[in-house]
Amino acid sequence: MVELLRGGFPSHTAQRRRAAFYHNFSPIPINQTVSIELMKHRDKLTADNYGVQLIEVYVDHAYGAETERPAFEKMLEDARNGRFELIITKSISQFAPTSEDTIYAIEELLSLPNPVTVFFESDMLDSNVIHSVVPLLRGCCT
Repeated sequence: MVELLRGGFPSHTAQRRRAAFYHNFSPIPINQTVSIELMKHRDKLTADNYGVQLIEVYVDHAYGAETERPAFEKMLEDARNGRFELIITKSISQFAPTSEDTIYAIEELLSLPNPVTVFFESDMLDSNVIHSVVPLLRGCCT
């Protein structure tokens, strides 16, 4: 999977892809300042492990299908502007407010002039395999 994140090249010829991380935490404040700082540190280590360049970490505090996700919208805007080629997030179910929003975002990101791949860590799934993603999305996050 690391080779996929590096652009499919063997590690000795790997291009460092520019990557963003996206997290959506519960809005219940349980010492989230510490949690967010630890998450950003973990993201830096993960980026180094995957051999990608960490550009930005986007964090929202929304519950379930709440549509107010300013960091998610900023991330999509930055993707449209070509700031990175890869988004790394925990899981499909935490990526967007609903399954429909997830499918729409993935389709938009993959259709950009400089396509942006989404990698779902816990699902070990890459959005380039869109035919594999869509069936999983249909019931996971409504």
